[in-house]
Formats: sequence, C-alpha cells, structure tokens
Amino acid sequence: MTEGKPAGLLLAFALPVFLGNLLQQFYNLADISIAGHLLGDTALAQIGASAALYSMITSFAFGLNTGFALVVSRFFGAGDKRRMSCAAGWMVILAAVWAAVMTAGFLLCRRLLMEALNTPPEVMDGALSYITVILAGIPLTMAYNLETGLMRAVGNSVTPLGFLLLSCGLNVALDYLFMGPLGLGVRGAAAATVLAQGISALMCLGYIIRNYPELRFGLGELRQEAAMWTEILMTGLSMALMNAIFSIGSVILQSSVNALGSVYIAAQVGGRRLVELFMMPGGAISSSSATFASQNYGAGKRGRIAAGARTAFFLYMGWWVIAMIFAVFFAPAAVRLITGSSSAAVMDNALLYIRISIPMFPPMGFLVIMRNVLQGMRHRIAPLLCSSLELIGKMIFGFFLVPVLGYPAVCACEPVTWVICFVFITAAVILWREEFKDREEQQS
Repeated sequence: MTEGKPAGLLLAFALPVFLGNLLQQFYNLADISIAGHLLGDTALAQIGASAALYSMITSFAFGLNTGFALVVSRFFGAGDKRRMSCAAGWMVILAAVWAAVMTAGFLLCRRLLMEALNTPPEVMDGALSYITVILAGIPLTMAYNLETGLMRAVGNSVTPLGFLLLSCGLNVALDYLFMGPLGLGVRGAAAATVLAQGISALMCLGYIIRNYPELRFGLGELRQEAAMWTEILMTGLSMALMNAIFSIGSVILQSSVNALGSVYIAAQVGGRRLVELFMMPGGAISSSSATFASQNYGAGKRGRIAAGARTAFFLYMGWWVIAMIFAVFFAPAAVRLITGSSSAAVMDNALLYIRISIPMFPPMGFLVIMRNVLQGMRHRIAPLLCSSLELIGKMIFGFFLVPVLGYPAVCACEPVTWVICFVFITAAVILWREEFKDREEQQS
C-alpha cells in the first residue's frame, strides 16, 4: 500500500474486507432469520436479548487482533521481515492468552450479564442457552480474527473471504438441521455458528502455514525481541478497547431496550441488524485505512496517509447514497425477511430505527475512518477518548432518556453521539495536521 493510487488500493483491499465482515455478520443474521421463521418471535427475542453481548465479544476480538496486526503492517511497510515474523509470533501468543481469559471470564459471569441486560424472564433460559455456546466458542472466533488479521497485515484481504464463504454456507445448512429435524432450538443456532467459525479458522491456518513462510517464528527469535510484546499488546488493547467501549455502550442501550419488552427487542433485532449491515462498508474502509496508514507510516510516507484518508471518506459517501436509497424504498421488505414477524409494532419501530440512523452516516463515517487512521499512526489516546465519549452518551440515553421517552430515544442515541464524537475527532486531526505531511513539507 506504499505505492500506487490510494483509491484503487483502498477499494481493492476494502471490498474483500467488507464482504468478509458481511459474511461474519451473516452468521448471526442467519441464526436470527432462521430462528424467527422456524421457531417464532420468542426465539427471535431469545437471540436478540443477547445480541449486544455477542457483538461486544466479537468487536473486542476483532479490534484486538486488528491492533496486533498493525505492528506487523508497520514492519511489512518498512521491509523488516525479521521483526515482522517476531511480531506475528507475539501476536499468536497474546491472542491465545486473551482467548482463554475471555472464555473463562464470560462463562462464569454469563447469568449476571444477562440479568444486568434486564433480560425478560420469559426469554432468559433460551438467551442463556444461546450465549453459553457462543461464549464457549470464543477461542475459535479469536483464531479466525488472528489469522485474517495476519493476512491483511501483508496485504491479502481476498483469501479469507473464500474460506468464510464456504463456512457461511455450512452455517445455514447446520442452522436448518439443528433447529429443524434435530430440534435443538436456539442452542442449535449457536452451535452452528461456532462449528462454522471453527472450520473457517482451520482452513485459514493451513493456508498461512503453506503460503507465508515469512510469518513463521521460533522461540529463540521471540526471546531476542522480548520487549516487542508490550508495544503489540498496547496497540491491540487500544483498538480492542475502542471497539469494546462502543459495544459496552450498546450493551447498556440493549439493557434499556430489554426493559421495554419483547416487542421492542424484536424491533431492535430487525432495525439494528440492518443498520449494522449498512455500517459494515464503513468499517471495512476504516480498517483498510488503518492498514494503509500503518504501512505508509512505517515507510515514512506521511502525505500518502492524508490522501488515503480523504479518498476513504469520499468512498464512504458514495456508499451512503446507496444506504439512503435502501432506507427509503426497501427497508420494510428487508425487516420482514430478517424477523419473520407479522407484528405491526415490530415493523414500525424497526423502520423508525433505520430511518433515523442511516441519514446520520456522514459524521459517523468520518469518525470511524479518522479513529483508525490515528491508530495506524500510533496515536492511541485520542481514539480511546472519543470512544469514551460515545460510552458516556449511551449511558445517559440508556439510564435516563429511554425510560422516559421510550423507543424513540433508543433510535436517537447513536446519531447524537456520532455528532459529538465527530467534533472531537475533527479537533484531534486539526491538532496533529502537521503529521499528515511528508518531512519536506513540514520543513518548508
């Protein structure tokens, strides 16, 4: 990514990332849609009640491995293959430790977490059975994100997509098998997700071993670069916390939705999932921007980072036009397809969520792109502070406004916090504007 036009590079890198993220979301969407059609609104609410917790876990895993991989990208951009392989080794070790800690911690606390989410009693047992299986599969989620992070760090965003496409087909088949003839209920939906992710992780591992000798490492090399693990850990935690803080806010908001009752849980499932689908191209473009920034930072090409950020934002605006067309013309049919619900209340509230959120994508697009660019340039604090502002905003809405104003406050929460964080991140970019120039420009 250190040579050539940013637009072509970002598009070529971001498109497979987007499709891969889309397919990752498809795991949970398939669970929701097939459960809604086969088992009804109760099963839909059981899966939906734990949706924010599931999203928080996957967001943390993705952010952690993306942050780890930024260090690999930086050495790749600098042409330092020895340190690149060492960074890959420490990435594997740190990811394994975090997978073990997260699995044990979340499994021990799962009932407390679901109670903290104000999960209605009538859906508690089903929600617990679903999330227990998902939590047991955290090591597989971490493994897949680690492997795709390594491949993206060296510029390959295409290969993981093929593996994921195959496992998504398997996930759908297993959903129908487990929830249909085998009668496993929502627990079967979770088992299908975990099994499909595990197959994808194994396939990626085999591919890396065969095709990327430069990522192989030995314990002796790691001991020589023992100090490297701290930088990798800090970069990974910075990205993970940025994602997790956002997701913790979503968990708090989900808790307030759960307190409103099953109708609003089902509406949130339909509306939120569709909005997340249309947010994903922005996520792909922003994560691609982080890799672009990191490689060019390592190569000392600061001016290309600014050009890449501008290009990423214009690409995002093109996608926003498509999202707006969807919100106006196609959202009702999509909500019916996902939820399988015939309830007018579910439909109306899901559409309200979509038609408030999507028009506010431009400030959110700039926000997520520049947060990731700054991470790629080794600025960790400002993106974290920005995410903390988002958390505070969601806490205010979840604890104080939603109980008074009801579901419309849920719909307004994220757009309001996006605007506040947009102002903050814009100020940070202005403050560090000189760092987006090549050294020759800074001296002139």
